[in-house]
Amino acid sequence: MKRPLFEKWKFRPLFSPEVSLFSLMFAIVCFLNVSYTLLRSSRNALVVADLGGGAGSIPWFELCGTMPGAFLMTLILTFLLNRYPIQRVFLIVLSFFLTFFLTFVMGIYPHLPKLAVHYPLLPILASMLFFVMAELWKIALLTVLFWGLVNQYIPVEKAKRFYAPLMLGGSVGTLLAGPLISFCTADFITHKSWAFSLSLQMWVLALLGLGTALLFHFLWKRLSLEKPPATAPETKEDSLSVWSSILICCKSRYLLLLAWVTIADYIAYALGEVIFLDFLKKKFPDPRQYCDFMGTLSFWNGLLTAFSALVITPYLLNRCRWVVASLVTPICLLVTEGFFFFAVCHPSLSFQVELIVLLGAIFFCLVRAAKYTLFDTSKEISFILLPPLEKMQGKLVVDGLCARLGRGSGSLLTLLLIQMFGSVLATAPFAGGIALLIALSCVLATSRLGRLVERKVLKEG
Repeated sequence: MKRPLFEKWKFRPLFSPEVSLFSLMFAIVCFLNVSYTLLRSSRNALVVADLGGGAGSIPWFELCGTMPGAFLMTLILTFLLNRYPIQRVFLIVLSFFLTFFLTFVMGIYPHLPKLAVHYPLLPILASMLFFVMAELWKIALLTVLFWGLVNQYIPVEKAKRFYAPLMLGGSVGTLLAGPLISFCTADFITHKSWAFSLSLQMWVLALLGLGTALLFHFLWKRLSLEKPPATAPETKEDSLSVWSSILICCKSRYLLLLAWVTIADYIAYALGEVIFLDFLKKKFPDPRQYCDFMGTLSFWNGLLTAFSALVITPYLLNRCRWVVASLVTPICLLVTEGFFFFAVCHPSLSFQVELIVLLGAIFFCLVRAAKYTLFDTSKEISFILLPPLEKMQGKLVVDGLCARLGRGSGSLLTLLLIQMFGSVLATAPFAGGIALLIALSCVLATSRLGRLVERKVLKEG
């Protein structure tokens, strides 16, 4: 009987000297995910049910705010990483984010009602700025800087045992954020005040940020005792421009497929998410209740992600080929989004808000659970197999640019459909068809990428 190609990627127990290192990494992933879940719930409530005017604002914010913001962030991170150690860059970026969010709740949001009398567009611009900063939090701090540091020092053998359990830290963070959001929106705490609830969540974010900074400092000191991989010395070739990084990716079929899988996943998901969030406003018109329900979704999302990280992801990576594990996310997206759009577009089901919210919640939670475990673990493993230069520059482009390009493209498609049909919900039949076709292309691209991954695995022996 032929042994599975990825049998060598079995997750072995941690050795005693590794426990402290893994614990620091796990805690940082957990803290950053708690923080991001807080921000995601707050930003959705702020945009959809408060200042932004509905889910139709999200595509505008993504296209005009998050997408250019991601490119600007990539330029800034490239500039900083070429001049300072990565641990200093992490602390600089974290300080900037925390300063902004505290300034928003203390100095901007309380004055918006008065300023809106003279400047009607100011609340929308303020909500867009908050939306963009909340969206860039995880990309900059976790995806690029944290994993960039870890990938520099953690060799392949150790990564085989670390990475899948580390994804559990993300699910634990999401799971813990649910009750935390419910606490910050509870009547007995906020006295039914959304402004107080938003302020409380940002102060909790600040405390989590300080804890993250401390943990990252200890992680850097711990990693500095490790011997860096001999294949990744600091050379002049490492200080590349963004354009040079893009050219490196364009010359690699491996990275091009990885880029399209990332882009397609975001486009397909974004097309369904906007319609789901618009339906949620029908059920929860109050921002505080909306935010509370987002916290409930985060709890179930974290629970499903934890189950996937503990059971499904290790099993599939142990027993199956890379391509089998990585195909779960696009197939899950294709199926759950298909059921959601079927209900939205069906004449007799489209008026049943409870059913559509339920199907949308299943789509929202299952796809995110698959993405944060199987998809992200498979992607990190695919980066490890690359040469050092392609590893860092490819990660910067794929995770820093392509993810935002996918969201931006999904937003552009949504905006064009809204202009054609008049409202978010009216776009559902066409948005659903496009989303399912793109999800299908993601399945096909992942299959082709799997063949390239398996060749690299065989070369490593």
